[in-house]
Amino acid sequence: MAITRKTQRKFRSVCFYVLCWICVALGIASLQMFRDFGRLDPEPLLKMFQFALFMGLSHGIYDVIVLKDERDCRPVWKAFLVRNLYFIAAICASIVLCTLLFKASATEGVVNEISLAAICDNLKSHQVQEQAILFFLAAYLITFVRSVHKKFGPRVFWNVLLGKSQEPMEEERVFMFIDLRHSTSMAEELGHTVYSSLLRDYYRLLSNCCEENHGEIYQIAGDGAFLTWKMSSCRKKARPVSCFEDFAEGLRLMGPKFQKKYGVIPAFKAGVHCGKVVATEVGNFGSEMAYHGDVLNTTSRIQGLCTKLGQEFLISEDFYRELHMPIPHGYIAKKEGYFELKGKKHEILLFSLQKPLTI
Repeated sequence: MAITRKTQRKFRSVCFYVLCWICVALGIASLQMFRDFGRLDPEPLLKMFQFALFMGLSHGIYDVIVLKDERDCRPVWKAFLVRNLYFIAAICASIVLCTLLFKASATEGVVNEISLAAICDNLKSHQVQEQAILFFLAAYLITFVRSVHKKFGPRVFWNVLLGKSQEPMEEERVFMFIDLRHSTSMAEELGHTVYSSLLRDYYRLLSNCCEENHGEIYQIAGDGAFLTWKMSSCRKKARPVSCFEDFAEGLRLMGPKFQKKYGVIPAFKAGVHCGKVVATEVGNFGSEMAYHGDVLNTTSRIQGLCTKLGQEFLISEDFYRELHMPIPHGYIAKKEGYFELKGKKHEILLFSLQKPLTI
């Protein structure tokens, strides 16, 4: 049975927490050994590694599975209180589990008098209490790092972490512009507040689909969004096509929820184009990645022809020629013809992606 892209995304996210906790735990253990005049003892390192696995899995499952990799929607004071209680409980439980496993006996089992006495000694130990405080602070640091990584994407995240700026660099990238259908009428019917709530749920699903297909959301402007991929990552896997299919399937599955909550089911149209752009980081305070080039304008205008042609998904000839494999998910490419786009000197050949009718 194949693992879905959604499951892969969640697995990668949990692994991120586990890796962060391993780095933190081994770092704290190394500092304490250095403080103890360089005394090398493998047992504390093994305990720390085991503790990191428990905490990483627990932290990852809480944020990715329980909270669904989203921000806590509860009031600030309640979210802060719940998270504090969770971190305290998880740290104590991990310490207890590590102690039980290290003191387990083949004859007396995991829970025995020696292990219970060791748990009491550990909880009373000043060194363990000091470590627990450090772990509590580290838990918030890892949560912050994860939030920054989600907010700005891997490129800006590493630039911020290393304190460097992204100099202008030419890249080959694929852009997909997704636009919400009938957005004006929906905004008038629902009102601005309810419509904004619909957009939040709509973009939450889109961002998950984009992440699952290794893309990044470059820009969101009202009811439209630019998604982008490196060209090299799309030649063997048509990631934009998979993203389009996943998003369409996600909206289909969530249709009843949208209908019940908002009285409408969102629909969208998309255009894809590729080419060379210049990638650079702009701004000092509140900086972000920017892509400069004609590719973005062309992508937007390709998507704008969807309504005129009665299609949901249009791609350019340039992108079509880069696909060195059959188009996935049963799509077939139909030549729509040459079109003159505003700002372009030459006409551009467009293809629509459609699924054959099944009888």
